Amino acid sequence: MESDSIELVPADPQGWAERFDVVGERLASLLPDAEVEHIGSTSIPDLPAKDVVDVLVGVNLHRWSPAIDLLSSDGFDCEGHSEGHAWFSLPDRSNRQIVVHLVQIHGRQWHRRIVFRDILRKDIQARERYLSVKREAAAGTKDWGAYTAHKADVVAAILKSAGYHD
Repeated sequence: MESDSIELVPADPQGWAERFDVVGERLASLLPDAEVEHIGSTSIPDLPAKDVVDVLVGVNLHRWSPAIDLLSSDGFDCEGHSEGHAWFSLPDRSNRQIVVHLVQIHGRQWHRRIVFRDILRKDIQARERYLSVKREAAAGTKDWGAYTAHKADVVAAILKSAGYHD
């Protein structure tokens, strides 16, 4: 999705947690065997972020295709998928309020996202380093793909410095 800018807003822990809870309940009813986690910057206390809640949904590999179909038929806008990762927007890609990342439960994508979230929750220096790059990315890019790509190196460096290896 192209936009005029990527805007970071002040942290809204209560509002973001409430948004996560609502979609989390919906996802749990649709995919009762899945694990659902709040990830991304909106899950980190006091971290400015895009006003979009990221949700990680882990399913067993044999449930992968049925889960994609089920989320799509329930109104989640499937923006794309690659091996081991599908992403959906609510209400849709032109007005993202929620982004759901569907991955294999306890697979590489799952662990990487959970570990990164937990590092940022505990390590103030890592959080500040990440925020600096987020601000730079938001100021220098106009689309989400470029914004995410701009942050990739710092994410990898923070994971590595914490001892995480893919």
